[in-house]
Amino acid sequence: MSETATVNIEQDAETVLSEPTADPAQVARNWLAEFQSALTAGAQPPLETLFVADCWWRDILAVGWDLRTARGFEEIRTEFGDRLASTGFTDFALDPSIPVDATDGVITAFYTFATAIARGRGIVRLMHEDGVHKAWTLLTKVEELIGHEERRTSVHDAAAESHNGPVQARETWPEKRARQIEFTDGDPDVVIVGAGHAGLTTAARLGHLGVSTLLVEKSARLGDVWRLRYNNLSLHDTKWYGQMPYLPYPDNWPVFAPKELIADWFEAYAWILQLNAWTGTEAVQTDYDEDAGRWNLRVNRNGAERILHPRHLVFATGAFAGDPTIPTYPGAEAFRGETIHSSQHHGGRDLEGKNVVVVGTGASAHDVAQDAYEQGAHVTMVQRGPTYVVSSRYGVPAMHEALYSESSPPVEDADLIALSMPWNLYLETARPGVAALAEIDKDLLDGLRAAGFQLTDGINGSGLFGLSLTRGGGYYIDKGCSQLIIDKKISLRHGEIDRYTETGVVFSDGTSEDADLVVFATGWPNMRDNIRPIVGDAVADQLTEVWGLDEQGEIRGTFRPSGHSRLWFIAGGFQQSRYGSKLLALQIKAGELGLNT
Repeated sequence: MSETATVNIEQDAETVLSEPTADPAQVARNWLAEFQSALTAGAQPPLETLFVADCWWRDILAVGWDLRTARGFEEIRTEFGDRLASTGFTDFALDPSIPVDATDGVITAFYTFATAIARGRGIVRLMHEDGVHKAWTLLTKVEELIGHEERRTSVHDAAAESHNGPVQARETWPEKRARQIEFTDGDPDVVIVGAGHAGLTTAARLGHLGVSTLLVEKSARLGDVWRLRYNNLSLHDTKWYGQMPYLPYPDNWPVFAPKELIADWFEAYAWILQLNAWTGTEAVQTDYDEDAGRWNLRVNRNGAERILHPRHLVFATGAFAGDPTIPTYPGAEAFRGETIHSSQHHGGRDLEGKNVVVVGTGASAHDVAQDAYEQGAHVTMVQRGPTYVVSSRYGVPAMHEALYSESSPPVEDADLIALSMPWNLYLETARPGVAALAEIDKDLLDGLRAAGFQLTDGINGSGLFGLSLTRGGGYYIDKGCSQLIIDKKISLRHGEIDRYTETGVVFSDGTSEDADLVVFATGWPNMRDNIRPIVGDAVADQLTEVWGLDEQGEIRGTFRPSGHSRLWFIAGGFQQSRYGSKLLALQIKAGELGLNT
């Protein structure tokens, strides 16, 4: 221990907090002590003195069973004040495994805490204001419910009777798993509709909490939603950003995993983690029985009907999936070519020599255009609005190296850091970083502009992440298609299609293009509307829309209350589903225990 640290430990909390050169760990330790004291006393004036004027508190399931962000102490008072005393905050302590950081005048400290029913982790960022260190941003996040922690195998499990004596007509492991998967002995507590990455991770989280869960997936095999897509489909995010909980990808996994690997990983993930999944199964219709507190869910499983009665229903069908949006134009009945949505594009050698028109310039549009070009097609992209572009070569390492790379912190710590930045604050402060990315990609972006491609720097200059949070699209991580546009190997048009002809399309400016295939990368209706035929209007009208930010800067609808206490949505990319699935599982478990009120 340094001499400076020894001196600081002997100082009282007020002196340490007011000393700008004090040991950062001791400053953080004393702030946490003052914070706990103010919370215990239920005294808001002392609590207010611990925050800078423009402060942010993001709470994830600790103060209330939702994700909430308050800016400024008046909002903190309004949002959290009445609940702070009943939350029972206690045991605030620095996380000993992560050093306190002091960079650019901001002290960043990881800490642990407890409430009356849960344990949690958080991050506080302290700034020196009015001669005292005060909180600029604060995150409080629940990690586990006390007495209901995730199940872990223990060496003491060896004492179980089944390991120490005969069992009459003992089941084999395959027999046991077959009975569990079929739910021979009763209904699951939770049914998850959709077994992509979001559904699988949610089932895994619930399984670790001991909640009986069934996945229903309409594809013939787990992973077909990836396996059956176009040739060059792969993750656009790095393997570290996109890993799934409990089973990290191998060290030699490709940085951008191709669709075949992802598809097979889904099957392996379900098998290794003993998830119960029915493939070839479609959720047809459901209604909620208020008296029984259960859903009556009718499913079609490979042509056979079964009625399930789960307590909770989770839709993991994707915020950007389901019935796609395909615009209609005059002359469609005369068009001799094919019209599809990008989600239906399978690519293939039969595109060689064909004329392909791709409507849209987001990630899917670029992928489809490059795939068609690589298969020998003549490709035209139709740009209807500006798009944010960042390179894989330079941009991805710049965006992900600190938190999601081979040299980054453990993924749980990285996710906590990401969650500790309120999204509205990110939208306000991201511009310099996005501008630095643009400078790194200057040659690429200048080339696109020269080719007539319209670029944007995103919402308030917040780049890719801002667009992802607010729109779920409007950006592209370049995998080679940008250079094809620059080199005029892929043609570029602006505006809208006006009508079809027998042999192609006519644009709004009167020009035309021959087309054998028109691919619309034009998005999807909201997830809430996609499930309306299953849940009915009465339930659907209660539900919030999914995706985009609410007034507090939290993503709407997904892994948080939906408007119906027993219906949930889980959506987002691999990283969002990784942390969101845990939040959703904790809320369901708390509800089953009567803790989520």
